[in-house]
Amino acid sequence: MQRKTGIIILAMLAMAQVALAEETGLEKAMGRDPDRFAPRVTDLIAGFGGPEGLTAAGIEDHIELERAAARASSLRRMLAMDLDADGALDARELAVTQRAASASGRGRLERQFRAADLNGDGRIDTGEMAADARAAALRALGEEEATMLRALLSLDRDGNAALSVDEIEAAAALAAQAG
Repeated sequence: MQRKTGIIILAMLAMAQVALAEETGLEKAMGRDPDRFAPRVTDLIAGFGGPEGLTAAGIEDHIELERAAARASSLRRMLAMDLDADGALDARELAVTQRAASASGRGRLERQFRAADLNGDGRIDTGEMAADARAAALRALGEEEATMLRALLSLDRDGNAALSVDEIEAAAALAAQAG
């Protein structure tokens, strides 16, 4: 009886993992290009996994680091335009920066400036810079992608709460066969 119960529980777990993969877009990501998917996740495992493989904590570290890099890039770009070092940007600083940029760069700078100027006063203050940086972080790695990354653990077949390279290769092979 215990064995039968254990088999039923494993079957239910497998069905839940498939449902999670479908719901989070993981199945679609694997099926879209399994030959690309497996190496990318293998890199993620190597970079953020431990001896057992990639854990939930490793996935969260990756998400946080990607978003932090995007925030830093956004802030760095704006601070490079802050010619008088007052922590804010104005139209004059934008114009000086635009003169040094290419034609397409001038347009991009104008568009970014307008998007960051939340109150439309022609000036970007530190609060607006921070808000723009947070938005850049979510553009770099949005919630949909973060959910899909978290769902990678649904591919953990040995139940150790960590995703190994062998498990990801097996999942990619199944996705390739399902085509």
